[in-house]
Amino acid sequence: MASQQESFSLYLHIPYCIRKCPYCDFNVQVVRRIPEADYTTALIKELEVHALSECWRSRSLRSIFFGGGTPSVFAPQSIGKILEKAAALFSFEEGIEISLEANPDPADTKHFSGYRSCGVNRLSLGAQSFQPHLLRFLGRLHTADETREALRAILKAGFENFNVDLIYASPGQSLSDLSADLEETLSFHPPHLSAYGLTIEEKTIFYRQYRAGKISPLPEEEEVAMAELIEEALAGVGLERYEISNYARPGWQARHNVNYWQGGDYLGVGAGAHSHQRIGDCIAHRWQNERHPPRYMARIASEGRAVAEEERTDRHQTAAEFMFLGLRMTLGISVEEFSRRFGKNPAEFYPAIRDWLEDGLMEENAERLRLTRRGLLVANSIFVNFV
Repeated sequence: MASQQESFSLYLHIPYCIRKCPYCDFNVQVVRRIPEADYTTALIKELEVHALSECWRSRSLRSIFFGGGTPSVFAPQSIGKILEKAAALFSFEEGIEISLEANPDPADTKHFSGYRSCGVNRLSLGAQSFQPHLLRFLGRLHTADETREALRAILKAGFENFNVDLIYASPGQSLSDLSADLEETLSFHPPHLSAYGLTIEEKTIFYRQYRAGKISPLPEEEEVAMAELIEEALAGVGLERYEISNYARPGWQARHNVNYWQGGDYLGVGAGAHSHQRIGDCIAHRWQNERHPPRYMARIASEGRAVAEEERTDRHQTAAEFMFLGLRMTLGISVEEFSRRFGKNPAEFYPAIRDWLEDGLMEENAERLRLTRRGLLVANSIFVNFV
């Protein structure tokens, strides 16, 4: 079983949005009236139930992440109540990272100082682009000026630690569009930046448009050129790539996400939230909450828990997750840890690794195996071999 001394992460899902973006396949709900008080009560009750478990109560909390949805539609008072309860139930690690996703909507921006006062110490701003035609294409409700104002509000509120999300490889985007987005973002000196290549996922508006022939993905060579531009531009200002889509100054990596990629334990609270608990070296217990917010709240009120699906992974599933999560990071995976946990070295477990090494998509030394820069550009085509 995983050591009871290991810290864990807490994820809180706030599923509500003003409008669902056409590229989004997350568990979100667009409603006329957001049941903020009732949903906050449900989150707190679920936390109280999990705190009864020795698995969580006896360990320190390394990070908290409010994701969505759009967590910034909730007032600081609600976020503060949740954090106050979490602090009473669990032991916070020194220097705990407490992140909240926010949109540049003026209705949300006014809350930034309040979030800082109630304990949030990291904001992640969904800018996506500063180009009006790309914001329209991506279905974003904010303007470029509102993003600039939101970034100024982040700095004014005293957030040293913040992230800016950008989306690239949108149909119709040029290299000069991307260069302008990077220049504008970097003028605010973020310690962390996430740049996501647009993917067309099933069950999204974009997928329906793609199937109807209304939109087409950017050619692969153009997307690769954009990825290279991003890495070079960010390296030039000291933002080092540490994961496929994430860049940070040294020491400013997102602790919460690093815990995911390194296979750490995390507790998910809220509608559709996922949890992961290691049991020994080769098995993990995973579960997901009820996705529909009204059903989630009803089950929490009556049962205290709202688990919809759960499973125990076997040796092969756990090894596959170790590989495709760990290889997302530029640090790669520990060969010694993989061999100890799964009884073989990675290349014995996955013979295709030898081909990837030969083709220059991977590199290894005695201690670590990782994707090369070329490998990171085609990572998804490698990861499907582990599933």
